[in-house]
Amino acid sequence: MSYLGRTVTLSSATAAILFLAAAGFGQTRLNSQVPRMPDGKPNFTGLWQALGTPDWDIKPHYAHAGPLFQLGAEGAEPPGQGIVEGDVIPYTPGAAKKQEENF
Repeated sequence: MSYLGRTVTLSSATAAILFLAAAGFGQTRLNSQVPRMPDGKPNFTGLWQALGTPDWDIKPHYAHAGPLFQLGAEGAEPPGQGIVEGDVIPYTPGAAKKQEENF
């Protein structure tokens, strides 16, 4: 086996070991303590993001393409079941008109 072949094999083996070992680094212990603020309340500061279909529309909706077909799925809207009971938002007439303008 050539020097290059051994280097590639060694690199592949090292990458596989690191990949398998890295899975355990991100896991937390089950009995870990929740960080606390000075007043004793849990510290929930940081970045939080929940992305679901209500972020596009809270009413049931079909999938929509993005503004430019050249961008593929960029800007596209996924379909969603919605979170409004009865699938109708009880807008006042003025609010319904404004919602239609904004759409």
